[in-house]
Amino acid sequence: MGVCGAWYLSECTEITCCESYRFRLYILLFSILCVLAALLVGATWLLLEFRPSYRNRIRRTDSEQARIEMKSFEETRYLRRYSELNPLQARRHSIDN
Repeated sequence: MGVCGAWYLSECTEITCCESYRFRLYILLFSILCVLAALLVGATWLLLEFRPSYRNRIRRTDSEQARIEMKSFEETRYLRRYSELNPLQARRHSIDN
């Protein structure tokens, strides 16, 4: 048994060696925990991103959004064309129909 105690892996002869060893051990454990946390976050993100229900919902939202945009475009085109008519032509248009 050395100066630092029985659970240290290296043999130290001074107290400063024990403190340095302990500090490096804490940094190593913190680094390992950071890597594990990053892996956990990445795995969770991938699981949520590639769920079939999520991808289907995105596809549904995209098609619904495209349908709404197309309908809005058609209505805008109709209103623009109708507003370009002068009142006389608009009256004829309404009488003819």
